[in-house]
Amino acid sequence: MRIIGILLALALCIGVAAGGYWFLHQPSEEPSPGMKPPTLPVAATPEAEAAPPRHVILISLDTTRPDYLGCYGHPWAKTPNLDALAKESILFEHCITPAPSTLAAHTSLFTGKYPHTHGTPRNGFTVNADNTMLAEILHNAGYHTAAFLGAMPLSQRFGFNQGFEHYDEHFTVEAGDGTPAYERPANEVTDAVLSYLDNAPNDGKPLFLFIHYFDAHMPYTPPDEFFHMYDTIPSETGKSLADVAGRISELTRGRGEPAEPRLLQRYAGEISFMDNQIGRLLSELTTRGILAQSLLVVVSDHGESLWEHEPYFAHGQTVYDDCINVVGMARLPNGAHGGTRVPGVMSSMDFFPTILQTLALPIPEGIDAEAIDLANASSMESRVRYSEATQPWEEVETDPSWPNATKARCIRQNARKYIETPYAGTSEYYDLAQDPRERLNLLPGPTADQKTELASLKAQLDAWAASAKPLPSAWRTENDADETQSQLENMGYMDSK
Repeated sequence: MRIIGILLALALCIGVAAGGYWFLHQPSEEPSPGMKPPTLPVAATPEAEAAPPRHVILISLDTTRPDYLGCYGHPWAKTPNLDALAKESILFEHCITPAPSTLAAHTSLFTGKYPHTHGTPRNGFTVNADNTMLAEILHNAGYHTAAFLGAMPLSQRFGFNQGFEHYDEHFTVEAGDGTPAYERPANEVTDAVLSYLDNAPNDGKPLFLFIHYFDAHMPYTPPDEFFHMYDTIPSETGKSLADVAGRISELTRGRGEPAEPRLLQRYAGEISFMDNQIGRLLSELTTRGILAQSLLVVVSDHGESLWEHEPYFAHGQTVYDDCINVVGMARLPNGAHGGTRVPGVMSSMDFFPTILQTLALPIPEGIDAEAIDLANASSMESRVRYSEATQPWEEVETDPSWPNATKARCIRQNARKYIETPYAGTSEYYDLAQDPRERLNLLPGPTADQKTELASLKAQLDAWAASAKPLPSAWRTENDADETQSQLENMGYMDSK
C-alpha cells in the first residue's frame, strides 16, 4: 500500500489553514470540497520590499508537469494550495530541466551545472564529491541542513547527501518482491518534516529544508478520495491505448481496469494529494513563524509524457516539453513581488545561484547556471538553455567520454527548439509559439529564414555537446548493486542498468 491505514479512513472536507493554505483533516461524505480555491486573501504584498530571508525551503515535486497545476492553466486539475502559493510567488512560465530523470536533474539543481559537467548521467550513478553542493554551502554558512526524501533515487548511497546534517530517507512502500522499501507518500514526508521541526535545535541558526515529494511518479495510485474527485472528468484513452496496455498494471498497481484506465485522472489525483499535503506543510510553517522569514522555492525535477509522445506515460528518453518543462516558483519574505509571472526561458539549475545571490552568499565559479534577480525577475531576458535525455541505457552508451553523448538533446532559444538524437540519426525543429505540443516537425522543409536560425541552433547545440567535461561517476557497484537495480526497475526504470 502506498498510504497508511489512517488515510484510507479519511474523506474530504474543507480545511482552512493559516495564511490561506487548505488541507483535508476531517471526515466528510461530500466529494472534494476541500479542493475549492481559497476564499481568504493571500498574504502576498507584491509592492512590499522583501526582507532578507533567514531560512531557505526548497520543495521538489518529482515528475510533476506544470500544466497539471491550476496556476499554470490546467482546466480541471485541482491544486488550490500551489495556486495560492503562486499568487505570493514569482512564477516562471518556461522553466526547463537539464535532464528528465530524478538524480541527474536534482544534482543540476544543487550544483548549477549541466549533467555533462557535474558528471551524474542518470539514476543509479554517484554524485562526485568534488561537486560543490547547495547544502554544503549553506551548512558552511551556518545553516542547519535537513533533507526529507520521497524516494530512493536521491538516497545517500548515491552521494546526494553532501552537506546535510539530517537526511531522512525512511521509506515505507515495498516493491512486493521482498526488496526493501524505496518510496513513501506525501503525508509521511510532511510528517517527517514536522517531526524534525518539533525536535530541531533551538540555537538560533537558520534552516535549510529540502523536501522531496514523489507522488506524481508512477505507479499512479492516489488515495481513493483524490482519484474519485475526478469521477466527473471524462476518460482520455487516446489512440494508443494498446501501446500502454502492458503498463496499466504498473501505472496503477493493479487498481486500474484495462478498458478504462483513467490514467490522466490518476496522475492528477496524485498531484492533488501532494498539493493537499503541501498545504498542510505551509500551514504549519506559517504557524511556526518560519514561512514569513523564508525564501521558498518550489520546482519539479522533470515532467511526464502522457499521451503526447512515445514512450507513453514515462520520462527520461525524450526531451519534448512534456518531459522537460517543469514547475518553477520562488516566494520571497512578505510575499514581495508575489504574482509576478516571468515569460522568459530559464533552467531549474538557475535556482542554485539565485538562492545564493538572494542570501548574499558567494556563488561558486565554473557553474553553468545564471542567477536571477528575483526583485526584478519580470525583466529577465529569455536564456538559451539545453537539456539531455538519460535513456536508453547501456545499448546506446557507447561513447566513453560521456554516457549520454548519443542520446536525445535539445536547445531552447525563445520559442524555437531544436532536437537531435544521434543514436537514432534524427533531428527535429519546432516553433513552440505556434506548436506548443511539438506535433509539427519543421524539418526537412524549413523556410529560408528558418534555415538560418536552424543552422545557428544546431551549431550552438553541437558546441554545447562537445563541451562536456564530466566529473567521474559510476554505476553504484558496491554490495547493494543488485538491490539498487531491483528497486529502480520496480519504480518503472526498466532495464535500469
